[in-house]
Amino acid sequence: MLRAIEMKLDLSLLEKMFDHLPSVLFYVKDREARYLVVNSTLLNHSGCRRKEEVVGLTSDDLFGFTGPTTLTQDREVISTGKPVVDVLRLFFSADGRRQWCLSSKFPLSDKAGQVVGLIGVSRILSRPDEKHASYKRLLDFLKMLEAPDQQNLRISEIAVAVNLSMDTLERLCREVFGMAPKQIMMRMRLDRACCKLENGQDSITDIATECGYTDHSAFSRQFKAATMFTPQQYRAAARAK
Repeated sequence: MLRAIEMKLDLSLLEKMFDHLPSVLFYVKDREARYLVVNSTLLNHSGCRRKEEVVGLTSDDLFGFTGPTTLTQDREVISTGKPVVDVLRLFFSADGRRQWCLSSKFPLSDKAGQVVGLIGVSRILSRPDEKHASYKRLLDFLKMLEAPDQQNLRISEIAVAVNLSMDTLERLCREVFGMAPKQIMMRMRLDRACCKLENGQDSITDIATECGYTDHSAFSRQFKAATMFTPQQYRAAARAK
């Protein structure tokens, strides 16, 4: 029988380990959702030069354009003790680049079981490896996601159209993109919406329709969940940059 081994969480060791993962933002926050520990990737995207400059700030302080309710989400994880796992999120790095990531946050508890902060990782979603053996099998799927006349199709309908079972489509998408098919669709739609909000004059309703949403309120809910902004707030913030 294996014996239970008590291990003390060594934050400095975690920090050193995540410093070697250039596509992952790693952080630990205190009860007030202020950064205690960050890795080099987060530092590089923040625009700060030293980690000491980041410690004590909240995500709203550091990534102001990410949305005014990021701090609210952090505090909800801390107050409820409920984690969030692989949530599609948008943030802007210090050089203004739009970055999509899958974000996970978990509550940290002391020996008495009281939540005293959170630990989180955000995996930046980079361009897929087009030389990957499975990429070519997804080309028809991706083309249908991008086609304006196919915007209202469901994932299951697209899978049938490109002769892939849902299980196969799920496996290929995770192999190539590290995401589920639904997340890929959501990212493409919301990225298109961001571009239109930043650069165009179309109404929110028209943008929702153009990006594949038949329900304006559903578009607004999904957009806010990913960006922490309503579409109107995002447009105003983007133009104020």
